[in-house]
Amino acid sequence: MALNNLREFPRGGVPELRNAYRYLRGAHGSVSGLLDLAQTLSVNRRAANGTPLGRHSEQEVDLLRSAIVFSSSGLDASMKRLVNDAGRYLIARPTAAQAQYRQFMRQQLAADSVDTLLRDAVVAPGAEDALLTYYLTVRTRSSFQGSSDLKTRVRSVLGIPDQRMPQATLKVLDPFFRARNNIVHSMDYENLGNADSRARHHRSIAEATTMCDLVFDIAADLMHATAQVITAAR
Repeated sequence: MALNNLREFPRGGVPELRNAYRYLRGAHGSVSGLLDLAQTLSVNRRAANGTPLGRHSEQEVDLLRSAIVFSSSGLDASMKRLVNDAGRYLIARPTAAQAQYRQFMRQQLAADSVDTLLRDAVVAPGAEDALLTYYLTVRTRSSFQGSSDLKTRVRSVLGIPDQRMPQATLKVLDPFFRARNNIVHSMDYENLGNADSRARHHRSIAEATTMCDLVFDIAADLMHATAQVITAAR
């Protein structure tokens, strides 16, 4: 099994997406290499054992876990860069992204307790740029933990129409996020709270490849959707 080819960069010259796409392409290459290595180790080990049957070795599964984590890192890096680069362009124009920005800032400024960084941005020289930088920093500060984050911190921030990227499409990544969190936070143990349990989630090449494919497919689709929004705002 191999990853699907990464969807091509959007046509029409959208420079605001170039850096984000470069990050995604680099992650895709790294994950492809990890999955290829896991399969090579599996084939060679089974050939030496004289049978194609049996579960993957722990070393092979560790490579699959690494592929899932690398996919998550690629998603984080590319989406954060996308929001910063494309968001800065779109918010400066009469777009849905600008409306989201204004709504967010009104809510923050009306709160009982105002963030110190926001207060500093309000009184900074060049306050308009400082406020925009504050907003984009807040939206990209932490890693994405699930489909709801992609909805609120990518789709909504960039003003991508719901019908172009429905929540149901984003939700197919939730099993991937759960797997990533199990690996990163629990070493992939099935029951970390049970002192007697040593069982770990056993992941197959097919399962890991499918999950990683979904990450890259949806990330690329979010970029293409952003390209359409930018083109419409030209």
